[in-house]
Amino acid sequence: MKKLLLLFLLLAAHSQFSYAKITTITTWKTTTNDDGIIKQLLYRALEITRKEYGDYELVVSNEMGQDRALRELANNQLNLAHFVATAERETQAIPVRMPIMQGLLGYRLCLIREDNQGKFDNITNKQQWIDKNIIIGQHHNWPDTKILQSNGLNVQTTYKTELLFQQLAKRRLDCFSRGINEIAYEQLSHKSLGLAIEKNIVMHYMLPQFFFVNPANPQLAERLQLGLTRLQKTGETDKLFDSYYRELIKQLNLQQRVFIELHNPTLSQATIDALQVPATRFKKNYLSARKNR
Repeated sequence: MKKLLLLFLLLAAHSQFSYAKITTITTWKTTTNDDGIIKQLLYRALEITRKEYGDYELVVSNEMGQDRALRELANNQLNLAHFVATAERETQAIPVRMPIMQGLLGYRLCLIREDNQGKFDNITNKQQWIDKNIIIGQHHNWPDTKILQSNGLNVQTTYKTELLFQQLAKRRLDCFSRGINEIAYEQLSHKSLGLAIEKNIVMHYMLPQFFFVNPANPQLAERLQLGLTRLQKTGETDKLFDSYYRELIKQLNLQQRVFIELHNPTLSQATIDALQVPATRFKKNYLSARKNR
């Protein structure tokens, strides 16, 4: 009888120990619902660190916008989400300073009206863009809005993203600035509006997306940092990025476009420092054949 009782206690203790090792991670629905590289990198970073940090369970949040997700992250209602990094956001949550998309989001192309390409022809620098008074549409709460305005560009904002496509079609805007990973799909999905991808120019500024972790959970941030670092060292990150974006970068003719370089004043110095190596690697891998302009 004593042996059976001892066995029962040992099994119970083992069960409790195993349960304690499972980390529950409440994650922003937009992060876990991503059907591309974001969700895959998250899962791989967690998987590759099981030995050190144990098992995990992802719990998906309710549907919510970016502003609310950031608030709930800061208030410890969420454990994890992904956002474009800004110095302000980095005071609200812990950034994992490994760019999810290798900085691709900072290469911005214009959606324009099909009949308006001529307005963009022969522009080779920022001042020429300003002199032509090209109006760029942005959501009022996107970091890009402050970036573009701080560089002296004419920006018109709205509170709803979908309105920007409509305003562009109605000639209230000249350009809706989009990331390389966004623009082709959005042009096709709004084909009835007569929109096209501008052919010659790319605006570039540092615009990293990071995973952010709530302030009460530094161990999760450490786990993601370790996992993403390992994936980078093994080459898995580059292979995954290639599978999603190399052909798209080629199709959009990124190497042959005129680059207009802009400064991003919203970044912390720690983030700027962390981006130097990834930015150099991206240029080497995807822009090495770019002509000097």
